[in-house]
Amino acid sequence: MKAAIMQKRTLGIAVLLVLGGSIAVASAIGGDPSGAVVLAAFYLLSGVGVWLWSRRSGDVAALLRSEGDERQRAVDLRATAISGLAMGAFAIAGTIVQLARGEDPTMFALVCMVGGVAYSVAVGVLRARN
Repeated sequence: MKAAIMQKRTLGIAVLLVLGGSIAVASAIGGDPSGAVVLAAFYLLSGVGVWLWSRRSGDVAALLRSEGDERQRAVDLRATAISGLAMGAFAIAGTIVQLARGEDPTMFALVCMVGGVAYSVAVGVLRARN
């Protein structure tokens, strides 16, 4: 059991570090080496923080270890939904601002489109399963 928990914790941190490292490398390639260093440091510190926090007891630690009980998973589900709503609202506001400025809103509008399609597909799939 402990080995499985360790694998889940290590995999989650590895994904965080690989994706964070990819963002830092992209920043360096894009011509912002100082931003890349800041991003790399941020994701490295985040990985250490997740590792340390996941060793503790409590709701957040259990979720970081991917072993939460039903109540803890419900908290995670609600938090995920709220963060999705916040990102969607930000993308909609960004689209509106870009259009009002007479600038290209494509990146914000693309996020809006992906969110809308993902929501529609999820509703369809979840309805079909129940």
